[in-house]
Amino acid sequence: MAIQIITADQALTVNAIITYIYADPGLGKTSMGFTGDKAISFDFDKGSHRTGELRRGAVVPVQKWTDIGNLTEQDLAPYNTIVLDTVGAMLECIKSYLLSIPNNRQKDNTLKLKAQGAANVMFKNYVHMLISMGKDVVFLAHASEDQNGDQVIYRPDLGGKNRNELYRIADVMGYLTTVRTQEGKTARVINFNPSDTHHAKNAGALGGETGEVWVPDLKENPTFLANLISQAKDHINTLTPVQLAANKAIEEFNNFAQSCEEAVYANDLNQLTESLDKDHIYYHNMRQSMLKRAKELGCVFDKERNAWSNPPEFNAISDAQRDELQDIISINGLEVKEDREHLMKNSFQLTDIYQK
Repeated sequence: MAIQIITADQALTVNAIITYIYADPGLGKTSMGFTGDKAISFDFDKGSHRTGELRRGAVVPVQKWTDIGNLTEQDLAPYNTIVLDTVGAMLECIKSYLLSIPNNRQKDNTLKLKAQGAANVMFKNYVHMLISMGKDVVFLAHASEDQNGDQVIYRPDLGGKNRNELYRIADVMGYLTTVRTQEGKTARVINFNPSDTHHAKNAGALGGETGEVWVPDLKENPTFLANLISQAKDHINTLTPVQLAANKAIEEFNNFAQSCEEAVYANDLNQLTESLDKDHIYYHNMRQSMLKRAKELGCVFDKERNAWSNPPEFNAISDAQRDELQDIISINGLEVKEDREHLMKNSFQLTDIYQK
């Protein structure tokens, strides 16, 4: 049997993609999931009942992993879109399942490190199985609000390693939020282009140059998500494998660099280190971005632990100690710049008092 070979300059047909939507509470992401083509929702968050009349698709109320882990291709044959609501709850469901197996538990009844890695593998394998069946997969997630200096950043409410991995495997990813229109009304919009304020990914070129897709009344637009996914696939299918790979690599580098800028603690750097792929075309650029941030944070890499460590804490004197030190300076009639030696002597005496 002859094998079909698609050359680098030929378009590669994509039949199924992964769409990732994360949102603030109460913006209707679950309802939006039901506007996918022949959608079925795996309800890990137990919130499908809140969609009311907008629940147009089938629902699997997931109580335990085996509720959906054993579903077959025949079971899913009537459906074209699988909605995972939410991916964070799905990962926790997998971990709960693994925790029920004694060999996966530590003495304190938490998952062993190896089992945590197995949970991520199970998740990815399950998603890849759905894609291989030709199903479009939709990740739904809650948004978290983080601070980077004066800048507020919105991103999926997942741990750093999981967040980076889901970003990597998604084809399009958007932040669903609300804005105030010129008419003073509140409107919903999905931002598919990344920015300093949110994480996003737009291999499907959704929303044109701005990457903004306005969300209509879903009662009157029951195929909203199906149309978005179709548009994204149409664009992706115009690209050659070389173009797709180049675009994907650039998006992954930009997301990694943004995550580096947002890192605050050594643990953030450890998660970024774990997600580094030495085979990535921008590996060295990614590594330099991480090292630059580590230097800015004052973190040091411990070779024995093979992990980053936070800088030593600076223990300043309290306000009360400061006031007493100022009293000593005032009582002795000292000028700090003129009599530094005398000031230091009194300061050491004050320190001795507090240590005693």
